[in-house]
Amino acid sequence: MKKLATVWATGLLMLAMTGVASASVVVYTDRSSFNAQGSIDSNTNFLDYGTGYTPISTPLIRGDVTFNQAEGIIGTTSGYTKTEQILAGPIVSADIATAPKYNMYGADLAQYNSTPITITIYTDKNIYLFSHIWVSNMNTGNLTFLGGVLTGEYIKGIQVKADNPYSGVGGTNLTFGHSPAPEPSTYALMGIGGLLIAFRLRKSVAGSAITA
Repeated sequence: MKKLATVWATGLLMLAMTGVASASVVVYTDRSSFNAQGSIDSNTNFLDYGTGYTPISTPLIRGDVTFNQAEGIIGTTSGYTKTEQILAGPIVSADIATAPKYNMYGADLAQYNSTPITITIYTDKNIYLFSHIWVSNMNTGNLTFLGGVLTGEYIKGIQVKADNPYSGVGGTNLTFGHSPAPEPSTYALMGIGGLLIAFRLRKSVAGSAITA
């Protein structure tokens, strides 16, 4: 009976981890894997700005996404290509005008002055904090992709901040999308699987009792 209870406890834990009991953020470090999770609705690369450093005045609006607090656009003279114009500043934030809508977010990120960054995700239910993350150094011309998919929640805003206030962070290909919720049949199959495991275990225990 104790083994049977363990099976059901494990099954409930699995259901909770899938987002039925509580929402969660699944983090991706590969853009192709991230894109495969749903539909991409918005992608901003700031290619309408020229080369070099271009000071900007925020807010900067792209569709239903409003970018705030950034100081400028860094272009090709800083080592990036025409497809990698970067929105940069000590803090870069984005607010979503239409909600609920997006539960996927992603960006190619870099930092300068060798400092980690902190990412804060604001949803309709929670605030998620990812602290002291190391990404590529902006001076090298490299970028690090970071993305996340939420279950049961929608994004209201994002803030990316350099941990050192005298440093900075930059991002491009800032992406938002939506990932469909798991089909009800998925949970049904998990429940059937749990019943089968419990049945087999119970049968095994009964058989052991007979032969003992």
